[in-house]
Amino acid sequence: MNKIQAVLFDLDGTLIDSEYFYFKNWAPILKQEFNLQINYEDWIRDFAGHTLAHNVKRLTEDYGYDVTEEHMWKRTRAAYADSNMSDIELMPGAREILAFLKAEDIRIGLVTSSYRSTVDTVLGKHELLDYFEFFVTRECVELPKPNPEPYRLALTNLGLPADRCVAIEDTSTGSTSALGAGTQLIAVTKQEVERARLTAVDNIVENLSEAKDLLAQWI
Repeated sequence: MNKIQAVLFDLDGTLIDSEYFYFKNWAPILKQEFNLQINYEDWIRDFAGHTLAHNVKRLTEDYGYDVTEEHMWKRTRAAYADSNMSDIELMPGAREILAFLKAEDIRIGLVTSSYRSTVDTVLGKHELLDYFEFFVTRECVELPKPNPEPYRLALTNLGLPADRCVAIEDTSTGSTSALGAGTQLIAVTKQEVERARLTAVDNIVENLSEAKDLLAQWI
C-alpha cells in the first residue's frame, strides 16, 4: 500500500452528529404533509446520507406522494433555521483525528452533499474550518454522491493519485462515490443497516478513534 498523502472527509454522520438533527426536523414535516410517520431507524434506512433530490424522489416514486423538491427545500430549510443548526455537535473523535492529520502534514479536504452554508455554520461554530484545504459541497458538482464526481473534483483539487488519498465515509452512498473515484476508503459507522450495505468496503470501523489508529498505519 502506498503511503497516503491526503484524507477526504464526509461531513454529515462522519464529522458531525447531524443525522438525528435531520430526522427530528423531517419527521414532523412528513407527518404534517403526508401523514407519514417514521422513526429514527426508518430515517437511517431510507433517507440518511442522501440528497434532498433523492429523498423527494423516494417520496414521489416509492411512497406515491405529490411533492416537489422546491416545496421540501422551503419546508426543511425553515425547520433547520428554527432548530438552530449551529447546535449540532461533533462526532466523538472528530477534533482529535483532524489535529492528528494536521500534525502529520497530511492534506485534508471535505467532500459533502451538504451546502457550503451548512459547512460554515457547523464547522465554523466548532472552529474547525481552518483544518481543511478545500470544500467540495453540493454547489460544486452537477452529480452528487453516489456519483464519483465529488471525489473526482477533490482529487483534481489535490493533484494527487487516487491511491494516495483516503476517504472517510459513514454511508454506502458516500462510499460508492469514493470507490468510484478510486480512492482508498474507511467506513465509520455503528449502524447495522449501513454496515450490511457496505459489502464492497474492506475497512469498516465503529468510530473516528479507530479510523485514526488505522490511518496511523498508512502514513
